[in-house]
Amino acid sequence: MTSLVELSAGELAFCAVVLLVASYIRGYSGFGFSAVLVAGATFVIEPVAAVPLALTFEVLASLAQGPSIWHEIRWPDFRLLLAAAIVGNPIGLVILTTVDSDVLRGVTLAVLLALTAGLLVNHSARVHPTPLLVFSVGVVAGVVNGATAMAGLVLVFAMSMAAISAAETRATLIAYFFASNLVVIVGLFVAGELTDELFWRVLLGIPLLVAGIVAGSLKFRSTSETAFRRVALWLLAAIAIVGLGSLLLA
Repeated sequence: MTSLVELSAGELAFCAVVLLVASYIRGYSGFGFSAVLVAGATFVIEPVAAVPLALTFEVLASLAQGPSIWHEIRWPDFRLLLAAAIVGNPIGLVILTTVDSDVLRGVTLAVLLALTAGLLVNHSARVHPTPLLVFSVGVVAGVVNGATAMAGLVLVFAMSMAAISAAETRATLIAYFFASNLVVIVGLFVAGELTDELFWRVLLGIPLLVAGIVAGSLKFRSTSETAFRRVALWLLAAIAIVGLGSLLLA
């Protein structure tokens, strides 16, 4: 793992900017942090080090946002989504053992990109989130997570279609990502993957993380419902395009 002392001043500045941008996006939308941070940080540090770093920051970001969004979380939907993930994840893992992972990721990203483009064209499409529908979406997200680790993108798309407020969408996503990322972090800790170098990187990055989240959250509070949904969909489309691009260039 590349240590902090091995990075040049320019590389450290680049990482700082990437972290600040990712934190701002997280503060505003409630998602997209890991995709932006990993995509940017891997120009400087190894992907194997960037992923645990992103997950750790994700958990800290959720803790930082928790007090302000607690009352906006749709708790029944949150519990249904977690329960559904328990059902869907094993199915996704079985699929992963029979189909190439890059093919699975490519198909998932392509479908999400097409559906997102459809919503951007016809942004009036809204669905009432009944318990059965929420659980079904959770199962699909669980299957996708087990097969490709991209459950978040599925949930973002589904909640963009839901007839609920932008604040509830953002808060419920933050709560879900906190729960799912915390499970992964505990697993990494048990496996001994949380190194001293990771600790120092996180510690040094916390001020930028908080600054970005605060700025993004303030922007969200001054944004209209329509504007938020369109920004969220454009961000989702951008993540899908970058993901497809990285697969094609690999």
